[in-house]
Amino acid sequence: MLSNTVKSNIQTAYSEYLKNRDLKPRSGQKHMLAQIARTLGNIALDDEGVRQANSTGIAVVEAGTGTGKTVGYALSAISLAMAMEKKLVISTATIALQEQVVNKDLPDIAKNTELNFKAVLAKGRSRYLCTQKLEQLIQFYSGTVVAMSLFEETMEADEASLAQYNELMTQFGSGAWSGDRDHWPDKIDDNLWFSLTSSHRECLNRRCPHYQNCPFFEARGELENAQVIIANHDLVMADLSLGGGAILPAPEDTIYVFDEGHHLPEKALSHFAQQLTVKYTLNQIDAIRKQIPKVRLELAYGDTAERLLATIVDGLNDAHQQLSLTWSAMQPWFNRLSSEERTLTFLQSEQRQPLDDLLNPLVYPFTSLYASMNALDEHTRKQLSASDDPQEKERLQNALPVIGRWLSRIEPAKGLVDSWLEPDAENAPPVARWLDRIDNADNQDLILNTSPVSASSVLKNFLWNRCCGAVVTSATLTVAGKFDRIMTQCGIPEQADVLKVESPFDYPNLVTATIPALAVEGSQRDAHSESIVALIHQHLPMETGNLVLFSSRAQMQEVYEGLNDDWKALVTSQDDLPKTALIEHHKERLNEGGGSTLFGLASLAEGVDLPGNYLKHLVIAKIPFGVPDDPITSTLAQWLESKGMNPFQVITLPAATIRLVQACGRLIRQEQDSGVIWFMDRRIVSKRYGKTIINSLPNYHWKIE
Repeated sequence: MLSNTVKSNIQTAYSEYLKNRDLKPRSGQKHMLAQIARTLGNIALDDEGVRQANSTGIAVVEAGTGTGKTVGYALSAISLAMAMEKKLVISTATIALQEQVVNKDLPDIAKNTELNFKAVLAKGRSRYLCTQKLEQLIQFYSGTVVAMSLFEETMEADEASLAQYNELMTQFGSGAWSGDRDHWPDKIDDNLWFSLTSSHRECLNRRCPHYQNCPFFEARGELENAQVIIANHDLVMADLSLGGGAILPAPEDTIYVFDEGHHLPEKALSHFAQQLTVKYTLNQIDAIRKQIPKVRLELAYGDTAERLLATIVDGLNDAHQQLSLTWSAMQPWFNRLSSEERTLTFLQSEQRQPLDDLLNPLVYPFTSLYASMNALDEHTRKQLSASDDPQEKERLQNALPVIGRWLSRIEPAKGLVDSWLEPDAENAPPVARWLDRIDNADNQDLILNTSPVSASSVLKNFLWNRCCGAVVTSATLTVAGKFDRIMTQCGIPEQADVLKVESPFDYPNLVTATIPALAVEGSQRDAHSESIVALIHQHLPMETGNLVLFSSRAQMQEVYEGLNDDWKALVTSQDDLPKTALIEHHKERLNEGGGSTLFGLASLAEGVDLPGNYLKHLVIAKIPFGVPDDPITSTLAQWLESKGMNPFQVITLPAATIRLVQACGRLIRQEQDSGVIWFMDRRIVSKRYGKTIINSLPNYHWKIE
């Protein structure tokens, strides 16, 4: 139960925060604080500090725009996590919100309350320099030594790269740079940086001679000393897919807050999908075969290593032979796909049977190959740990990253074959299976893909059943006031606590939601684009801040081409500049006294703040329905139909509604904001489902012409 001491600490922190910031209490914020305190305070732990099975510890809170949800969850979650001696991981979906939490919200809470906590930002390995690789690259390019662990057939000496590597080493060695890519003052080329990072498979961990100065493990040390860790959904899902506790604290020792929680299902699906690119994998197998002699040399022909290498060679030959046959037999599928239709989804088991027959012979070679490589990796690591011979240690340190790279290339191929051939469970959503064609001047290939179609079981097994506690929050979790969609998609237990907190904004007096007479149904393509052009010419002020959100790039370009020259001069498209520069350019034009109109797609419909005069007119071109032939959506839709359910009502409409509510949230960011939302898709009022959409939106003042 929530102890009186912790309850008092939360109340005191909130009172201090309001007093020091000279703020008035917000009703929604208070309700959010109280609900999260009750939910997390009711967590029961066993003698080992693990949440008991009968204790849910999960809260789902929709907090309307303006609630101040960071304070609403942070004060309760920080206090309770510290009281239970658990880590608090705050996870966001976008970089913008992550930076806001790290650089603004949490420092503000620490400054204005007596809560004593340390907060750090967590990043994946790919953001940090591998000093072992950097040292070996410098030696390789300067001709000092041919570093076995960097052996690639295509590597050639490059003076420009060597100069860049030496500069990085100088700055890192002097302490002027931490090894964090985001802290380097200039942009680093992606390909160059990739050569300087290490995957978990390649990393030597404590066996590395640079372990004591490793930027990644120094950052890991910071996590161990922090009470609050700020991450993102991708990093959390990556950690869970590795078993949990590989990058972040173990779920059992963690209370999670998922801000922008409506993104959680899609993020989970992307991290539990599998992929095999056929010709690319054949080329990788060839590259591994060429590296075998050098690895054999580094391992000094030891008996166990020799036996495992012989097994690996046999496995590589078998895998290459079978995959070559598969590639040849797949040519009809490659030819069936075209530049217009690059994806083929297998919706029926009978439809994919010929491909199943091609993949079946790959099961044994990939399974055997992976097992042998894994055994060699473990054997070499044990040898390295036991060795006292400096020369032997150097050789093993050179070999291990190569073996790790082998594993990282074979493991996805094995995972795809296994998941493709695994029978779908009865009475559960199936796995989506599809082909993608790559066809360009440099490369022709086929990609085999599998993915769960529902994140429910993934999140239930890897997250909810294991974590100490969790809060899922966002401004858009409900559809027509109900939490059913997010609960089902995420597999959140039915007994979880739910709370809907209304926005404090006076929407009826701040927003006029208009469906103008010239609006037509979004399905009428040509007429619809013409109506948007007419709206801009006839109704949008040229001197204000405007944002027009489109569902397709083609229509965005089409509408732009239909504008007169005066309007074209005022429009900046999302394709013209990177997102941050685009927003700054828009603000600068308005600050200088001119007008500015942004044309954007989905990425501008969320995580963009344009307060005050920066946005007065928001145009929603269409109801943002998803692509109907997306492999995951179409597979799930067919399964729902087989169960007598309506995919449009279960998948399509709720998803579009959430996206639309998010888009509309761009207009009012603070209490003094006001403006007009122009809905240019008349289906909102002409179709029966329009009521669901309108009922999910804030209580705007509607004007329907």
